[in-house]
Order: sequence, then C-alpha cells, then structure tokens
Amino acid sequence: MAPSVLIIGGSGAVGRPLVDEFSKKKAKFQRIAVLSDPAKISRFADAQKKGVEVIVGSFLDANSYQGFDVVVSLAGNAAMKLQPGMIEAAIAGGVRHFYPSEYGGDISVGEVWKNRYFRDKVVTRDHLAAKAKEFPDFRYTLVLTGPFTEYAVSSFNGIDFERHTVEPYGKPGAELSVTAMADVMKYIVESILIPFDSGKNVHEFRVPGERLLTWEKLVEYLGEAQGVEYKLIYLDPREAATKQEEARKNGNEDEEVFWAGKSVMLNGSGVILEPVDNGRFSFTPETAKETIHRLFGKNKASL
Repeated sequence: MAPSVLIIGGSGAVGRPLVDEFSKKKAKFQRIAVLSDPAKISRFADAQKKGVEVIVGSFLDANSYQGFDVVVSLAGNAAMKLQPGMIEAAIAGGVRHFYPSEYGGDISVGEVWKNRYFRDKVVTRDHLAAKAKEFPDFRYTLVLTGPFTEYAVSSFNGIDFERHTVEPYGKPGAELSVTAMADVMKYIVESILIPFDSGKNVHEFRVPGERLLTWEKLVEYLGEAQGVEYKLIYLDPREAATKQEEARKNGNEDEEVFWAGKSVMLNGSGVILEPVDNGRFSFTPETAKETIHRLFGKNKASL
C-alpha cells in the first residue's frame, strides 16, 4: 500500500519546496498532508490546490498523527529541541516511520556531535534509537546532505554581496559537502519509497551534491557567476566561540546557537564521508558550481 505522509514545518523556506516536490509525486502516495496551527492555514492555499491536505493541530498531540505512516520533520533551530516530544506523539498516534530534521552534516563524525549547534540533533537521534529498540516496528531515516548550497553561499557565512568580500570563521583549505535545496527535497521524497533492508529499522542516506569542496572554490564559483572578484578573509573561530560563551552565560539561547553555527562549515562538520548513496536515486544532483551559477548568474539577486 502506498504510504501516507505528514509534513511538520511545511510553510517555511525549506517546507514549501518539499511540499511542492511531494505534490509532483502525489500519485505514489496515499495521502500527503501538512500539519498547521489554525492561524497558519492560509499559508497552504496553493498546496491545497495541488491536492495536499492540511491537518489542523499540534505536533505534540497524538491525534494530529492519526492515519499517517510517515512523518517528515523540518523543525528549525528554535523547534529542534521539541522533536523528542514530536516523536512520542507520532508513535502514540500510530506513525511508524519518522524523518528527523537532519538534512545537513553527519553529526556522528569525530567531535562534531559536541558542537552546540548540533546538540538538539544529537538528543533527537538518541531518542529515535531508544524508540526503535522499544518498538520493533518503528523506523526512522536520516538524510545526510551537507549544508544546503544556498545556505553556504549566504550572508550568514560572511558574504557581502555589495562589497564583494567573504569573511567566514575558519581556516584555508577546510572541506565541506553541499547539496542544492531542490535536490535535498528529491532525496527525501524518493527515499520514502525505498524499502528498508530486512531486519533493519534505520535508513541512512548519504547524498551530497558535491562531497569535497573548499571555501576558496565556492568563492571562485560565486565570482565567476557574478563576473566580479571576491576577497576572502578568514576570521578566527575563537572569536565566535567567545561570543557563543557570552551568550550562554547571558541565557540567550538563540544567540548561543547562532554563534555556534558560525564556524560549523569550516571545522569539518559539513563533510559527508564515503560511501555515498546518490546512485540509489533516479537523478543526478547539481554540482555546487551549477547551483551557484543558477542562483547568481546573469545579475540574479543574492540570498
């Protein structure tokens, strides 16, 4: 039987492309729905026209999940810590397959899991593993893509599109993996239709668009696309660490996570290690150069 899917966080910058991708493949699914609180229903008017249902309720209420096989969470940083509660409610509502909000680097590599930016993802993974032991028919999927290319090439990482300067926290030569957002959405949708191996309750898909890339190369691609030359200046990550600690002491969790994220891409945490699983899917992902030229070529607006 075709699976029924409920999306949490379907109205955001990541959620809208995912809803669109599901709507393109709706014939392969029994139901496709987004969970919404009453005040946000109007945001899904276009999705409803494409056959996507809107379920009004709370992601901490088991009733919201009844009738669905699979839940895809797109929780952002602010809601990431609530995912264990979502998992509990989803299981109580009958869900047996959960996608946590990963879609980035592999937090199990080296010391990455100790970075404050990933703390809530680590807690969520541990919770999923515990639930899979408690409920043998419960499964979960991790989609590991490296950072979105669109997120890497943004002002958050020190890119000034007017002054043509780039000032990230890190060191030269640091490697990262990136995947275009549209391709991440394709990986999520197609992966739901890939059967689990016998006796396994965890799926892990390692699907970077480009696996080993340097910041120097990213900046080169950006300059090529815009026809300008960018000046790359590395900032000391210890400065970001100091600001992170100040935020922690002041009880400002948003600022703490913000500064923790400033050095994420240039400390090795964004690299997807081999073996990769791209070959299990029906499409070839964009390279970083292709994505950057698509986004910024021919005088297109910066992110």
